Formats: sequence, C-alpha cells, structure tokens
Amino acid sequence: MKIKNKHRDEDNVEVSMSPLIDCVFLLLIFFLVTTMLKKKNADIDISLPVSNAAIEIEPNDDTVIGIDRKGRFYFDGVMSSRMQLRKSLEQIAMVNKDQGIRLDCDKRTKFIHVAEVLDLCNFYQINNVGVRTYDEAYNQ
Repeated sequence: MKIKNKHRDEDNVEVSMSPLIDCVFLLLIFFLVTTMLKKKNADIDISLPVSNAAIEIEPNDDTVIGIDRKGRFYFDGVMSSRMQLRKSLEQIAMVNKDQGIRLDCDKRTKFIHVAEVLDLCNFYQINNVGVRTYDEAYNQ
C-alpha cells in the first residue's frame, strides 16, 4: 500500500529575488553617497618634504617657475602675473611640449598655487614637470 505524500507543494520551493535586488540597490546607493562625501574633504594640511636621498642630475635647461610663500609667481627669476605665466607656458607649448619645467616652491607655499601651475602645464600638455625639494647639500 502506497502512502500519498500530502506535502508535494514543498518540492517546488522558489526564492524570491525582489528582497535581494532591494539589498543590492541599497548597497549601491550607500557606496555612491559615501564616495561623494569623501571628495568634498579636499582641505589637507601638509608640509612639503625634505629630500633625504636624491639622484645626481646634471644641470639642464629646464624653465624654472618659482612660487613664494605669498603665492607670487616667478618665471625664470622674473616676477610674473598669472596672465604672463599663462602666456609664457603657451609659448613653450607651441615651441616644444617636451621642454622641462621645474617648480621651486617655498616650504610655506599653499598647495593651491602649485596646483594652479600644474593645471596650466596640463592644459598646455606640458608633461615634463618636476618639483624641487630642499636639499641641504645643494643649498649650502
């Protein structure tokens, strides 16, 4: 004699996908919001590094852009306005985009001024840009 299984419906168990999809969307929204909040935290207090080790490099014909602690720009030793600096970098880009640019910055220079020069170099596609740090052996 056969016993009939009354619980045949339990064999067709299905998992509902809607709660899983809800969780995925909530996680997606959470990560989007948290990454957007991190971008607003751009005010970082840093001090420029002192060079502990350096590679000896022969003097070259790099163009020197100086920035003092008050944010004034100097193009090859001559004080320049932002507009003059922009025109000078534009001329360099027209002649030779591989021309080396060296940034000499005071330790107390606000980074916004350094970023401004780097942004101009990037705009004119001048990619050979370096920042000089303080070296006691060199500066004596």
